[in-house]
Amino acid sequence: MDDLSAILRDLPATGFGFMLVIARVGTTLLTGPGLGENEIPPTVRIGLAVVLSALVFPLLRDGLPPPPESVPGFIALLAIEIFIGAWLGFIARLLVMAMAIAGNIISLMVGLSSVLQIDPALGTQVPALQRMMALASVALLFASGLYVLPLQAVVGSYEVLAPGHAFDAGGAAQLVIRAVGDSFGLALRLAAPFVIISMAWQAALGFISRLVPNIHVHVVSAPAQIMGGLLLLSAAIAFIFADWVAGMQQTLSTLPGL
Repeated sequence: MDDLSAILRDLPATGFGFMLVIARVGTTLLTGPGLGENEIPPTVRIGLAVVLSALVFPLLRDGLPPPPESVPGFIALLAIEIFIGAWLGFIARLLVMAMAIAGNIISLMVGLSSVLQIDPALGTQVPALQRMMALASVALLFASGLYVLPLQAVVGSYEVLAPGHAFDAGGAAQLVIRAVGDSFGLALRLAAPFVIISMAWQAALGFISRLVPNIHVHVVSAPAQIMGGLLLLSAAIAFIFADWVAGMQQTLSTLPGL
């Protein structure tokens, strides 16, 4: 009877603590890469968020604050945890998007930027190569085990950003800016061969058009540009994937909490 009374007495604090954990951990999972992709049914993603929160709750329980005495305090604390989770997931997704950005650049260089497909993650049409490489990044994320790093980061974030303490919005914005720079830098590195060859190709076409002004050089050269770009992509795709995995290992390791 005493054990039951103790459980009932601790039930409000336990329920409140679990809500805080699921607010941060669940939001990170839903907004982050890999398990948070729109291709996964929402019910599955929500179920994974609840299960993961239940698994880590015993580890985080002692560091959680007690329930606030006022409703505004409860709402504010819960909102901050949701914001932190969305912030962590957004940073991880920005870094993983380097592959999709590289696909967009390659599509432009190859001449396939007008071949479009619907991207559920963005809700708009994107080049087919960008969509293909975005799906490849998700597959590589699971195949390489890198999807674990964002999950470890959100669990470790409780030591860096303890619930109930002030949140440094300025520092958070700087981390987002750095993630954007790292993502675009990695994307340009992945697409660098296509950018360099395309610049040389366009310069050669400009030279030819000056020598033979009566020929529509760009119309005639378009099939060769597309075929050459696809051949280069088929030869370089394995190196692009390996470079992306190495870059993700480095950049995801800088997430707060790791």
